[in-house]
Amino acid sequence: MTNRYKDKWIWNAMGPEREAVARAQEAFVAVAGAEVHSFWIESDAGTMIHTLEAGEGEPLILLHGSGNSVADWVPLMKVPLNRRLIAVDRPGFGLSDPVEYNRDELRVTAVTMVTGLLDALGVDKADLVGSSGGSVWALWTALDQPHRVRRLALLGATPLLPGTSAPIPLRLMATPVVGNLLGRLMPAPSPESVTKMMGMMGEGGTVGRYPELIDVHVAAGSDPIASEAAERELKALIRGLTGFRSRYVFAEEELSGIEHPTLLIWGDHDPIGGLDAARRATDAIPHAELTVLSAGHAPWWGEPDRCASLIAEFLEAE
Repeated sequence: MTNRYKDKWIWNAMGPEREAVARAQEAFVAVAGAEVHSFWIESDAGTMIHTLEAGEGEPLILLHGSGNSVADWVPLMKVPLNRRLIAVDRPGFGLSDPVEYNRDELRVTAVTMVTGLLDALGVDKADLVGSSGGSVWALWTALDQPHRVRRLALLGATPLLPGTSAPIPLRLMATPVVGNLLGRLMPAPSPESVTKMMGMMGEGGTVGRYPELIDVHVAAGSDPIASEAAERELKALIRGLTGFRSRYVFAEEELSGIEHPTLLIWGDHDPIGGLDAARRATDAIPHAELTVLSAGHAPWWGEPDRCASLIAEFLEAE
């Protein structure tokens, strides 16, 4: 990847839906009072990858979950971490261009994207922070390109870990015919529907603290590019009502090969996986440590200072 551009919130080829997402992201950053700046990176293939960056120091890469965007990380990014925080809009989400891949290529696509980003930043090895689907991407990178990763911090339950499961609504959305029908019947995104969805993920109360973040999710829900990216990833990972596809589920034997220090910050009412799944993953990963918070799937929304402190202590440990 080459060519890095600063503060291009509205890219010249952006349609009206993406412009709405860009303006909503910008408004959330402004009201949050965070010293966050928008950057674009042009890939070797000509696609544009959008990032939000804050702070100085060694790079810390933040990978958001499926259906979300870099805006989800702003509550954490406004807390000083003595690091250069680089939150990445994964392909198709937020303001980043989509990429094509078939269902069986998601893991390769993910690792290629993360390592390509590190190449663009001139970084040989980096610490990765992930949430939900972003945590899956971080784990895949650590397993397939271990020399590019220093430490892992996984916030919220990581899908595909042993003992986790896809909530029924997500399974229905990934089911052929049924999912298409549900997509047509669902009302247009609204603050009420976003809050309800976040409530299903255990964060209905905390997301209410960030009305501008709700606006970002409303705008993203009306963006056909992001909607297609979310549907593509959902169907790659979930096989309808049967749940996660077995080819992507992490076996405990595979997790035992992760040599990197790993921090798990798990919410005690996360619908993706309970505390048994958290302890199982911690036991399987050789150098893992677990902290449980009173939270759902996005623990840093409710406790940004606590999560930042845990991550800082983890990164500074020998």
